[in-house]
Amino acid sequence: MLVSCTRLELTENSHPGLKPGAAQAQRYEVLVRGVVQGVGFRPFVYRLAGEEGLAGSIGNDTDGVAIALEGPAERIGAFLRRLRAEAPPLSRIDSVAARETAPTGEQGFRIVASAVRGQVSTGIPADAATCADCLRELLDPADRRYRYPFLNCTNCGPRFTITRRIPYDRPQTSMARFKMCAACQAEYDDPANRRFHAQPNACWKCGPRLWLTATNGVEIAAVDPVVACIDRLMAGEIMAIKGIGGFHLAVDATNEVAVMRLRERKHRYGKPLAIMVRDLDAARSICGLMVEEETLLATPARPIVLARRRSGGGIAAAVAPGIPWLGVFLPYAPLQHLLFADERVRALVMTSANLSEEPIAIDNEEARTRLGEIADAFLMHDREILGRCDDSVAAIVDGAPQLIRRARGFVPLGVPLPLNAPPLLAVGGHLKNVFALARGGFAYQSQHLGDLENFAGLEFFSESLTHLMRTFEIEPETVVHDLHPGYLSTSWAKQWAGERRLRLVAVQHHHAHVAGCMAEHGVEGPAIGLSLDGTGYGSDGRIWGGEVLISRLDGFERFAHLAYAPMPGGEAAIREPWRMALGHLHAAGFDIDSREVRELVGAKEVEARVLRRMMERSVNAPLTSSCGRLFDAVAAVVLARRVVDYEAQAAIELEGLAVDEADGADAEFAYPMELKRGDWARSEPATLSAAPLWRELLRDLRGGASKARMAARFHAGVAESFVNAVVLAREATGIAQVAMSGGCMHNRRLARFLRVRLEQEGFRVVQHARVSPGDGGLSYGQAVVAAAMQQRVLQV
Repeated sequence: MLVSCTRLELTENSHPGLKPGAAQAQRYEVLVRGVVQGVGFRPFVYRLAGEEGLAGSIGNDTDGVAIALEGPAERIGAFLRRLRAEAPPLSRIDSVAARETAPTGEQGFRIVASAVRGQVSTGIPADAATCADCLRELLDPADRRYRYPFLNCTNCGPRFTITRRIPYDRPQTSMARFKMCAACQAEYDDPANRRFHAQPNACWKCGPRLWLTATNGVEIAAVDPVVACIDRLMAGEIMAIKGIGGFHLAVDATNEVAVMRLRERKHRYGKPLAIMVRDLDAARSICGLMVEEETLLATPARPIVLARRRSGGGIAAAVAPGIPWLGVFLPYAPLQHLLFADERVRALVMTSANLSEEPIAIDNEEARTRLGEIADAFLMHDREILGRCDDSVAAIVDGAPQLIRRARGFVPLGVPLPLNAPPLLAVGGHLKNVFALARGGFAYQSQHLGDLENFAGLEFFSESLTHLMRTFEIEPETVVHDLHPGYLSTSWAKQWAGERRLRLVAVQHHHAHVAGCMAEHGVEGPAIGLSLDGTGYGSDGRIWGGEVLISRLDGFERFAHLAYAPMPGGEAAIREPWRMALGHLHAAGFDIDSREVRELVGAKEVEARVLRRMMERSVNAPLTSSCGRLFDAVAAVVLARRVVDYEAQAAIELEGLAVDEADGADAEFAYPMELKRGDWARSEPATLSAAPLWRELLRDLRGGASKARMAARFHAGVAESFVNAVVLAREATGIAQVAMSGGCMHNRRLARFLRVRLEQEGFRVVQHARVSPGDGGLSYGQAVVAAAMQQRVLQV
């Protein structure tokens, strides 16, 4: 008899199959699925079985953790109750299934060798920050691992980044070549020790080593490489430091000259740089942290958290120019804790070691070759990194954590699916690329891969796909891609699927966003989807991005959208927001040849004339309904932002400008937009015209209104207008639940305003929690849509 315990309260009286009060022994085989390998689950079960007086065994296999239990029914019931309630902190139990078998009279409880059989259906844990016990040992002069940069235990340390495949055992990791000394082996073999089967277990005597290297590859003699590294950092040098998922480029974050030198060498001129600080007290000294931000900073994932910058904090202005936030994070590896154990170190810029838009460097020789013109020296080690993985980035948006970049600390944890998926690969989008492998009830997203704009990015994509396919033993039968014919991910998917004769599915960009949000919350539909972002190929061949969709998991209809405006110069309008401003002003009926309009955006007479002709003749001026491009256009006018250094810079600065302004929840405060009804019965969508918004904004500008007030009124106007469109959608369809997605939902002010106003109107609102609302979450939504489409076909 197979007993599923996934959703049952495991009590003596309710557990199926257990015979309460029976004096004779019973025996059960229990399979636990989830993140249960490499997290101390086996020693936990070993201790638990001993406390309950049960005989049997436990071992890893490709399904998860297999447990045999023999003893009185009440003791087995108590064990199963405690299994979930007291599970190790890094574990995640997805399901527990128990099957009764005949008692064997077995005595004692054993931990048995891992078994490899069948299809992989378990997960491996993400890399986890150094635990409190290991940190105490690291800084204790009496401990044998004092200042050892690679100490760890079952509660912390590298996992995904050192793993080749499942089961998660030392021979399957990059620690396989380091033979444990007698002391480490004794810990590894002792079920009572917290290093029992800690696969990266090592010490000074038997583990990886650390050294300092010059840019020419010659090792630099140093009594303590960490101290020598700190000396160089405090002297203003740029150090390349090998970490868990790759190298960081590090400089003293209080040294303006050093930070500017890093920007120049890295060719990263405006994009904010992340800062690592010693602890929460240090983070509080440079940022005004909310309780939720402090909690997020201290999680085992240790993401970079975007928090409000505190004036007078002593951080170089060049770290995050033009915005009121800092990306701050805490040490998560022993080596990083050693850097901050030196009182001279207050805050360090710790940014991905690469040139802009390239993958992070992981190999020692690769790092020296690629970073030799950026770094002054290297702090290297000889533990191989198998999974290239950047730091994750998160923020508190509308009171809840939101992932902006899902990578270290979260990958490769599976994201639940609301339906059973065939083996498939969803390749994601073009920018902020993340692919997803799916099978059964889970999708496994890759780490953040960056933009697929060059060979290096595509090579990283292929490398990561090979790693994840091998890890989870998933051979896709279906390949899912975006509708955009120009995406490198689309052409790659078509070629890869064609070579293997696999089924190919195209999914519209904004439908994928909305479906992903719905799936996270178990909403099968229909729902009103609000998908606001920068760029997405529409089913009409135009560029969408300000969309109100009537969405199911397997399909959608377009109910409303921002009125189209031209993008003069195509993608050049993304890099140069003044072009987008002229496009919107032209669509709103303004004379863009006029001196007033040209001066608004800093355009020369000849530039305005050329762009007007392009738009009138529809030459390299594609039409877009993008909300992100509207933000760019307004930023070009309000902030005189003519050119951007990184994607969404103009919109981020516009949000930052309004950060201290009141929300302005009344309709009179919001800039108006005109909602033009469509014909739902004839599939003609409603449109939101920004022409009234532009007229009111220019009136404020002429009247001398503050930039902050104009930015706040703009945010309110966009939100209020889309709320009106959603209300209209409910009138037409009767649907009262809304899924909010798209990259614009990273905007704290916009997301909060939308959610508050929609709830005031009586809607149930869901937002992303496990995956990013931006293009980093796109592949999850693609997987959901493809699985739903296949399920529909099978049901027919």
